[in-house]
Amino acid sequence: MTVPTPAELAEGILAGQTRAVARGITWAEGADPRFPELLSLIFPKGGRARVVGLTGSPGAGKSTLTAALARLARAEGKRVGIVAVDPSSPFSGGAILGDRIRMQELYTDPGVLIRSMATRGHLGGLARATADAVDVLDAAGFDEILVETVGVGQDEIEVFRLAESCVVVLTPGMGDDIQAIKAGLMEVADVFVVNKADREGADRVVHEILQMLELGEHGAWIPPVLKTVARAATGIQELRDALERHRAFLAGPEGASRRRERTVRRIESIVQQRLLADLHGLSGANGSLASEAERLEGRTRDPFAAAETLLAAVRDRGGPARGLVTRIAHLGVAVESLEEGGRFYDLLGLLEEHAEVVESQKVSTSFRPVGESSIELLEPTSPESPIAKHLARRGPGVHHVCLEVADVAAALAKLKGAGVRLVNEEPFPGAHRCLVAFVHPASTGGILLELSQKLPDEPR
Repeated sequence: MTVPTPAELAEGILAGQTRAVARGITWAEGADPRFPELLSLIFPKGGRARVVGLTGSPGAGKSTLTAALARLARAEGKRVGIVAVDPSSPFSGGAILGDRIRMQELYTDPGVLIRSMATRGHLGGLARATADAVDVLDAAGFDEILVETVGVGQDEIEVFRLAESCVVVLTPGMGDDIQAIKAGLMEVADVFVVNKADREGADRVVHEILQMLELGEHGAWIPPVLKTVARAATGIQELRDALERHRAFLAGPEGASRRRERTVRRIESIVQQRLLADLHGLSGANGSLASEAERLEGRTRDPFAAAETLLAAVRDRGGPARGLVTRIAHLGVAVESLEEGGRFYDLLGLLEEHAEVVESQKVSTSFRPVGESSIELLEPTSPESPIAKHLARRGPGVHHVCLEVADVAAALAKLKGAGVRLVNEEPFPGAHRCLVAFVHPASTGGILLELSQKLPDEPR
C-alpha cells in the first residue's frame, strides 16, 4: 500500500474521506514527523465545527450521554465526530475501548466517526493528541465534535482548553456531594448535568450544585444545571438547547477572551512538549538529564543549579543546526553473513543487542552498541537488495554512515532546498523503529549518508 504524502493526505481529509481522516489522526497519535506539515495544510480550512467536551467521574454515563447527543445531532442532519479518550491498558498501553462498546450502534452511521484514544500516561483526562484529532475532524467538515474525557476526577480540566463548551456530568449515589465541591470541575463547567436522574438523590445533587454556584465566583455566564436520563434520551434536547445558548453567549466579548485563552494554552502545550523533547535529547557527561541527576544524588549539585545547566544546554542547541543532527547513530557495514561477520565483533565484546529483518530493504540487520552509537551489520536477504548489489560491486565493508536527526522530514526539506542530491525525498520505515532516508554520496564527499529519526517505543 502506497503511503500518501502530507499533501495527498490533506486533500483526502479536506474531501471528508473517512480513511484519510483516520490516517491523519493516527499520524497525530504516533507523533509522526509528517503531521506538522499535514496540520499546516488543513488547519486554515478549519474553525467551523462546534467542539463540546464531556467530563466527570467514571461511571457517570458520559459515553451514553455522548451517544445520545450524537443521535440528536444526526437527526438534524449534522455530521458528528466523537473522540472518546479511554484509560490506557496497564499491559499494552492501548485504549481499553469501553466507549466503543457503549456506542456500537453509531458505527453503522456513515455520518458519525468515532475515534478512541488512549491517554498513555497523559494527565488531565485527555490524550496528548486529542487537540490534533479535533483539528483533523474539523478540517474534514464535521459539524459537531464531541470529546469525552477519560474520567479521572479533579485533574480533568484540560478539556476546558480544548472545547468550546464543557459539560460536567455527575450522578446521584456516587459521592457527588463531594464531587460538586471539587474546584477544578466547578471552574471548567459551562453546563452541569445530573445524569441517571431517575435515581434517588438526583434533586439533592442539583440543589448542592446550585448552592456551590451561589457561593463561587463566575463571570457573565451562569452554568445551568440539568437533569438527564441518557439511556432513555430524557433531557437530551434540553441539554442541546443549553449548549446552543452557550454558543450564542460565546459569540460576544466573553467568548473572544475564552478563545484567546484556549489558543494560548494550545501553543504553550506544544512548546512544553518540544522543550521536554529537547531536554531528554541531551547527551554527554556535561549536559544530560542523567548526568545532572547523578550529580544531585551525589550532593555535588543542587536542583536549581542542575536546572540552569540543562536550560543552558537546551538553549545552546537553538543555533543553525537545531532540529537536524543529534548524534552519529551507527556505522553500516555490509557482510556476506551476519553469523560470520559478527564473530570479529564478538571478540571485541561488541555483542548483538538487536536483530531485525527490514523487508522494505531486503536486509537482515544486527546492531552492536559502541558507546552512544552502534555498528550495524547488514546481510542481504535477496539478490535485489541494495546490500547485495553493494557486495557485488565492492565486496564487504562500510556501506553507509547514519546520523540521527530530531525530524527527518525537516532535515530532508532543508537539504533539498539547498540543492543536495537525495536518494529519498520522503522518509520510510527502517530498522529499530526509525524513519529513515538516504542522501546520495555525490553530495556527501563520497559516502552514502542515512538520516534516521527514532520513533516513540510501542506500548508493551
